[in-house]
Amino acid sequence: MQISVNGYIGFATVLDQGPTINIGPESTDWPKHQDPAMIAPYLCKQQIPQEMNPGMRSGVFFRLMMRQSLFGRGSGSNMNLGGSYQSSFFGQSAMQACQGTSGGYVHCDVNSDYFIDEMMRWLQEGVAGAAAFRADAALVVTWYNTASAISGRSDMDAGQLATYQLIWLTDQAARLSYVILNYDKLGFDAADFRANSRSGRCQAVFNGGNHTGLVPVDPTQAFKNTPKVLSQRSGVPHMVRGRYMFRVDDVVRPAGCSNKTGGTYPMLIYPNIVNMMGEMTVDVNAICLDRSQTYILMIEQRQTATCTVLNPAIARCHLPKIYDWGTKTVYFQPQSGGANDEKAFVGYIYFVPPTLDPMRLDIGNIYDWFKNPVPYPVMPLIWYPRNFTNPDLATHMETVRISDDAMYSVQLGLYVIGYREYKDDGIKKFRPEHRIICRLATYSNRNTYEYRWKPQEERINIYQVEQWYMDEWQRTHELYNYRFGYLKLAPLKPNQNELNPTFLLSGLVSAPISLHWLWTTNNPEFSTTTFSQGDETARVEFVKQKALEMCHDWYDEDGAQWNFIRDTETNSSCPCIERQAMADLGRFMPHPRCSQAFRDITCTVAIGARNCYMSAQNIYGSYAGSGQGYESENTARFPTHYGQVCCYDDAGHLMQTSYQPVIKVTPDVPYNPGFPMRAYEFGTAPYMGQYEVPGLSAFHNDYMPYFLCC
Repeated sequence: MQISVNGYIGFATVLDQGPTINIGPESTDWPKHQDPAMIAPYLCKQQIPQEMNPGMRSGVFFRLMMRQSLFGRGSGSNMNLGGSYQSSFFGQSAMQACQGTSGGYVHCDVNSDYFIDEMMRWLQEGVAGAAAFRADAALVVTWYNTASAISGRSDMDAGQLATYQLIWLTDQAARLSYVILNYDKLGFDAADFRANSRSGRCQAVFNGGNHTGLVPVDPTQAFKNTPKVLSQRSGVPHMVRGRYMFRVDDVVRPAGCSNKTGGTYPMLIYPNIVNMMGEMTVDVNAICLDRSQTYILMIEQRQTATCTVLNPAIARCHLPKIYDWGTKTVYFQPQSGGANDEKAFVGYIYFVPPTLDPMRLDIGNIYDWFKNPVPYPVMPLIWYPRNFTNPDLATHMETVRISDDAMYSVQLGLYVIGYREYKDDGIKKFRPEHRIICRLATYSNRNTYEYRWKPQEERINIYQVEQWYMDEWQRTHELYNYRFGYLKLAPLKPNQNELNPTFLLSGLVSAPISLHWLWTTNNPEFSTTTFSQGDETARVEFVKQKALEMCHDWYDEDGAQWNFIRDTETNSSCPCIERQAMADLGRFMPHPRCSQAFRDITCTVAIGARNCYMSAQNIYGSYAGSGQGYESENTARFPTHYGQVCCYDDAGHLMQTSYQPVIKVTPDVPYNPGFPMRAYEFGTAPYMGQYEVPGLSAFHNDYMPYFLCC
């Protein structure tokens, strides 16, 4: 890496002999001429003036700050006893640098720890999602009183000098990094005589190099008129003028806020992979916010999300339930529409089922929750405390900063939510129902310094319920309508009705689990606290008997559905070998939960299969009657609500399907390598088919009945 007086740090050789330095897809002819990668706070030909007014310094200064913990030391132990210790910021000798590093510019002492912590505090105030980032190293480069390349003494006396700074932070694994740019003063627009800017216009850009793209620091018209505007504007107007923040990893994402009005400007959304159950919060960097305005996040084809202003750069939006799987475009703008000529900012959120959500609540080994009895009476519960802020603080946010630990002290409740869906003839489709069954326990969110990036680990005692939201009769009768459910961790509402909460605040949800362990918690037989072997056996027997009854109910209900096997077998029969399924990508695709093509392979159903594929869209049916009369020829093809799953063994051969006799490899998991699904995994478009909740309908209609019946 090279640091240049011309206002950039470069990651390739930069030919900067000519009057202008050309970079980016527009102005270079790569690969004939080079297009170097660089971070350029103020790129144009500059000089370090030698003869300046007395008392003024000029130069390019740099230092590398690292945490002492990277070198296995506690704080304050870098007092090198051999030499004299001086705490000057720039002038440390090489023997006081970090171990094993060259040059005196590498600092790791109390000052560098403090500096990095302060930078993390700055980032939190301006970047959505920076609360979870822990910086371990920072490169600081300061261009101090540089002058434009073709300028004389009179220009410098007139104050045409520039001072600006780049701070580049990264974590220990170097997977995530952020850049902060500070502009103190900018006295020239270009590297030209008397700043008339005919040639060598100054630019502020991130360039990926080799025509991979270029991101300007400020894309507004004001910057195109005069680059000097950078030191007057700010991406974090509530902190200071002239400061801009960016997230730089695989893609450069502008953070802070911008007043760009024309065209589209990308929003920074954290998290941008979101649970389709909704009811969680996302943080947004977009337009510069005004507390007196109301802002909304509009979601393509769905309800809008209300947003609260945390500070002028960050808004926090509370998402509704989405019930869709895939990427949706979102638009952020004031509720007043474009009254003050604000354009909507555009962003993208990928909605996924709870089993694929990277932010989901970690509740231990998912397979254990499906066993009868659950092997451990105490299960783990893990979450990151910075995901929760105190709901009371939203009203007086002016007095609280995001980096203030008091924001994160909140009481959290762990709720069990049961899921079922039933046929509603009024709307001609299945209506999903999420019922809050009980609160298992209450936890307090830890808000000390180290829990900014460390997860909080607690325990769930699964046979203790803190508060039931069902009465005795409902617990003995209605509880068994819910074949499965999930856990949700959410802040306690200050004045919520303790006996019947209708809705919970935004929080984190877990993957779907079986709820059979709850059935015995309210039964008088099992309310004793002593655990004898007889009790355990009785509990297992009780669950078996109830599961059998629920299995019979499923047979009765499922027999009333259309006979879908004929459709799935004729219109979407499985390819015999895996190579054909891979080649047949239009009809089949890797199964999102049971394929090694995806990251998450906690497949709850296909034990013994190496890879599974599923039909890439709803299967079309070709008849709507009994199939005995002539009506089947006269009906048009119509999309059904089911799909096909095909699984292959390690040799790549199609495995047997579940409606043929199969061998079970493990006693507690049904062995069904491939099967037609009654509820298509991706759901169906609204008002077209029967099922609409992706993933959950498949659990309700296909997966859980196997556990109940087998």
